[in-house]
Amino acid sequence: MTRYAVALGSNMGDRAGYLRAALGEMGRLGTVHAISGLYETAPIGGPDQDPYLNAVAILETSLPPQELLFGLQAIEADHDRVRDVRWGPRTIDLDIVAMDGGTVDDTKLQIPHPRAVERRFVLQPLAEVWPAAPVATDLTAVEALRRVTDQEVDLLAATWDEVDGPGRHWALAQVLWLAAITLGLAYDGSWPGTGLGPVRMFGGLLAVTGGIVVVVAARSLGRALTIMPEPVPGANLVEAGVYAHARHPMYGGVFMVMLGVSLLLTSLAGALLSIGLLVFFWAKSGYEERRLRIAYPWYSAYRRRVRHRIVPHLL
Repeated sequence: MTRYAVALGSNMGDRAGYLRAALGEMGRLGTVHAISGLYETAPIGGPDQDPYLNAVAILETSLPPQELLFGLQAIEADHDRVRDVRWGPRTIDLDIVAMDGGTVDDTKLQIPHPRAVERRFVLQPLAEVWPAAPVATDLTAVEALRRVTDQEVDLLAATWDEVDGPGRHWALAQVLWLAAITLGLAYDGSWPGTGLGPVRMFGGLLAVTGGIVVVVAARSLGRALTIMPEPVPGANLVEAGVYAHARHPMYGGVFMVMLGVSLLLTSLAGALLSIGLLVFFWAKSGYEERRLRIAYPWYSAYRRRVRHRIVPHLL
């Protein structure tokens, strides 16, 4: 049996779906012993195109290198991989980047892959699952990785369970936090009397503004609206309207409603919990954005265009 490192990449359509399908079909060629986390990287060379999702799998098989290459190319063909543009976009790309027990150098296959030592999107996931993988003469994956620190590679999911699993814990935590704010308001809040001071007036205005933001954001989302951090299957990414000014305006609106009501009722507990809610929304939206980047190849471009995450022009 020979151990191989196979690099996987996709930047078209359901990128994670293509990688997942290829990993499953690689099981026909041998035994997949390890799979790296899921990374997103900018394309290198070729025409203008969307970013890639990348991973590395460790495969043990009795197949000789040339037969393994033929099997991997058959998987690519099954998923409509075309090769009409050098370094062009692709549904799935499967490359043998390293192996134990020798090297290969012929017209169709070179192992180690001659450009692996130059590419962090190969080396980082490879070093994760096989640090000592030979990527050049007397050079391991983890050693080569130290030489390409100037390249950007973003880890979107540490495990494939994170890619596939729903973030129910985030949704549950959000419900519980909103319930805690409600209890805080009931504990030390008080309805305004005959007069409204400046703090109460500001709170009322903030709550109304937040409510408007929530309604507008919800109408913009339509069927894409969900409390879960992963996008609704089949829903389009909303980039217009209020989403052209902030990537998660719904969270900003809910925060303004909760803080505004807390100020209107002069509830210290409600105000403190509302500030904590903003911190929670910041963390949840960070996790959510990793899921959105997996689902939508163009989400990274949207993030660069819309710089603020929760509150337009502020946060």
